[in-house]
Amino acid sequence: MTTTNIDLTIEICSEDGSHTQFYQSDEDSISKILRLLITPRLFTQPFLTLASERSVSTVPCRTIDLILVRTPANPPLLLPPGWLESVEVGAEAFHGEAVLNIVENADGEDLPAEAEGATSYVEIHTVGNWMIVLRLRTAIQATIQDQRQVLAHFFDLPVIPFRLETGGVGFINPIKISSVTVYPPFKGVAETGLPADLLRSIRP
Repeated sequence: MTTTNIDLTIEICSEDGSHTQFYQSDEDSISKILRLLITPRLFTQPFLTLASERSVSTVPCRTIDLILVRTPANPPLLLPPGWLESVEVGAEAFHGEAVLNIVENADGEDLPAEAEGATSYVEIHTVGNWMIVLRLRTAIQATIQDQRQVLAHFFDLPVIPFRLETGGVGFINPIKISSVTVYPPFKGVAETGLPADLLRSIRP
């Protein structure tokens, strides 16, 4: 298959662990795909239909864990209120930037806030055994209650958008999330949560 500089690949990761790919190289078609995908209503529609001259595929949105749209282009991204940046982080960078910083801040203090907001690392697992780590930058939360709401908000959002580190965008279906782990922890959670440290998360 001959590719161009504007190639786009759609990867649908489903609840049964299956991974389906679709391809497009036509510039006008790519623009239409991005317009239709970049919307808060992405997973609220009953079906996602992908059509070409050769075939038509229909996928129930309730079975989709996440969608990855890989393209060299820099498509726009509609972020939830209060979010300044949402970017995929690879395993090596995650352990280097997040986990090591947590060890260094063993006294339980949060990492220092940036000028434009506060940065957290969010590890998201889905029911289909997919895992994504995001570097999330949000507007600085003034109170502990505000910080708790950021975590709970993940399950209330219609879609969780993020940028791919290799180019493109991704979308997580919140109703398919099995667990969310935030690094570093924020103050006040120990008072309401079970006092246990994450040991490991085994994925078959």
